[in-house]
Amino acid sequence: MSAMNHQNIPALNETGGSSTGSDLAKKHFMHSKKLVLIGLVCLSMSACGPSEKQKAANAERERIECLNTICQGDVQPERDYTKDELLKLNGQWFIGPQEYFTSGKNGGGFYWPSKTPSYRGGDYPEMGEDFYQKAIEIFLRGRARWPDPQAVTPWINKGWEGRFEELQKKGYRIERQHLRPDLERVRFFDTQGKSYRSEFFIATNEKKPLGMHVPGIGCDAPTGNPVIDVDAGCTGGFFWQPEIYVDFRLHAKHASDWPEIYQEIIRVLSLLKKA
Repeated sequence: MSAMNHQNIPALNETGGSSTGSDLAKKHFMHSKKLVLIGLVCLSMSACGPSEKQKAANAERERIECLNTICQGDVQPERDYTKDELLKLNGQWFIGPQEYFTSGKNGGGFYWPSKTPSYRGGDYPEMGEDFYQKAIEIFLRGRARWPDPQAVTPWINKGWEGRFEELQKKGYRIERQHLRPDLERVRFFDTQGKSYRSEFFIATNEKKPLGMHVPGIGCDAPTGNPVIDVDAGCTGGFFWQPEIYVDFRLHAKHASDWPEIYQEIIRVLSLLKKA
């Protein structure tokens, strides 16, 4: 039997077909040419790395993130690691009790209505309830995260009344009801009598830490559908300090306790001390 002539055997390509030796050489040449072109493009773009403008933007983004996040290289203040939690807010260090605060979400909280600290552990009255049904969650963030960081005194505005004016200008009819002397509920309805998606609760005898406005919350309006209403929530916020904003979240079933909940939020925040 004569020896097999390997030069005449076609090579399999990636798709299962065949190509001759000259085809392979041509493909190799074109591939090499493409790599050279890619290399030249990369060199013209500073080795395919970010531009100076991008580097500056990345550095500024990291700087802002590190104002409210414990970052590598930070020199942390001394504290009692067994009971103190460290928070970094707008570049400042704050220390508060671990049973109320966590650096993981830069915030804290408690359970309602028992006022039990969220991170205490052990037994408490609301232990068997769903977290979002019982939790009053507090979130803190630095001024740099505010929509307009350059605003000198963003807490000086129309407050909730400004929001209510906006809805009335859109054609909504306002309905105000004092549920008790220190709590007002504000609802809105369109021309067909359908309620607006949110209703508002105002603690009329309280004042925000900064400015002259009363504190309030916006809640999901009841729909009459228990499947939906079981998850109804409320949110609100205010400037706690000139450089620190506070957001909070709670279940709508606690809206009737808003004045007392607000007082407890303020008390818990007072436990945070500058390091």
